[in-house]
Amino acid sequence: MNIVRNERNRYIIFKIINEGILAIHHSDILKSIWKSIWHFFGMKEATKIGLWLIEIDLENKFGIIRCAHQTKEIIITALSLVTEINGNKIILSPVKTSGTIKSIKEYISIEKN
Repeated sequence: MNIVRNERNRYIIFKIINEGILAIHHSDILKSIWKSIWHFFGMKEATKIGLWLIEIDLENKFGIIRCAHQTKEIIITALSLVTEINGNKIILSPVKTSGTIKSIKEYISIEKN
């Protein structure tokens, strides 16, 4: 008897660190993350990722990504390897990983205060 388990998600919050004014869009960040995954891990790994950009807050300089629990380390590494978006030097620094969006939101509210 085969038991099918639901895919377990992980939520990763990352800080956006940049020089000067950040003139980018949400789609630019997502494209840069995918480019990093393809470049450093290849298409075979990229097809397994299950990456979703949940939220980007450019004013407070953070983002939230959802991914499959098996690919969490790939996403964290790919985020760390992004160095530029549209000619702007940038660092996407992973801060916290959680199994629930609730704990990520709680972390954000604590950091804002």
